[in-house]
Amino acid sequence: MNAPIVALAVSGHGFGHAVRCAEVARALTDLGARTIVRTDAPRWLFPETVEHLPSPGWPLDVGVAQHDGLDLDVDETRRRWAAFADAFDARADAEAQLLAEHRVAVVLGDIPPLAFAAASRANVPGVALANFGWDWIYAEWPNFDRAVNTVRGGYRHAEMLLRLTLHRTDADAFCSFETIEDVPLIARRAQHTRCQVRAQLGLDQQAPVVLLSFGGFTAHGLDVQALGRWRDYTFVLTPPMSSTTAALPDNVLMLAQAPTDYTSLLAACDVVVTKPGYGVVADCLANRVSVLYTDRGPFREYDVLTHALATLGRARHVPRADVLGGQLGPHLDALLASSVNWTTQDLDGAQCVARRLLEFIQEK
Repeated sequence: MNAPIVALAVSGHGFGHAVRCAEVARALTDLGARTIVRTDAPRWLFPETVEHLPSPGWPLDVGVAQHDGLDLDVDETRRRWAAFADAFDARADAEAQLLAEHRVAVVLGDIPPLAFAAASRANVPGVALANFGWDWIYAEWPNFDRAVNTVRGGYRHAEMLLRLTLHRTDADAFCSFETIEDVPLIARRAQHTRCQVRAQLGLDQQAPVVLLSFGGFTAHGLDVQALGRWRDYTFVLTPPMSSTTAALPDNVLMLAQAPTDYTSLLAACDVVVTKPGYGVVADCLANRVSVLYTDRGPFREYDVLTHALATLGRARHVPRADVLGGQLGPHLDALLASSVNWTTQDLDGAQCVARRLLEFIQEK
């Protein structure tokens, strides 16, 4: 019997959607399914076992336009959505043809509305995976009525939502989905030990190490030189953060290329300085890494994730000006001196999602 083909339709906004779907792809492969991916996220985020559908020449979704890792561009997002909505039906038809050509058994969307409209046109069941919907994000911003309506129209084609831990229960948060099943947190575990990673990078095994990470974006205006003031800490920056050509303080390590195993790098650090997104929050909770977080603009998911950090791990808010100014020492001292009760909740969401998808195929 041929292996069932699962198509993952994954938002390219940041890395959070992609990294959790990559974990689902690994779990599906372990269960004998064949997985293909349609996404605008970088291919290297996904395991080599997955196949990639070619882009038909347009993005799978809009997500949110960003100036950098900390600044959203609401006006540009609105402009992009106007163009996207105009072409929505024609693009759904073309995406449906791709699904039919590849004989897809089910589409898992995280969480572009175009994916479910396409699945419906191809007579393929669509299943959503999310801790929020784009309609819920856009509904808080002015003059996004058309975008919200288009998103909800796409979501209504989904036959089921697998709702991830770290979600809101607002009445409008998932109003387009009739059938909702809750699944545990999807998180990645380090594949290499703290000692192994530190030895490979030449980091002191005992020194407190701080990773600066902003979801695949840079942070314009970051004063790297100022980090040199805090001699008790070693700071690690990854691309695209590591773009300066100036001489660095000797307690700052800039990696020349993105790590192939980001989670092991994260777990080898004591603290990550970041904006809260699902991927980094889940990975920090799973690997027990403390978090200094700053604001990310008017994005409704922020409150959900910061609450999770405060109640399930160890975290502290740091003003954006202090992040960009490299004034992190006092915040790091206070964070690491605080008490913590790490979460003991289930972290096997990827396996649960994979099993449920294959059960869903059998039910159909």
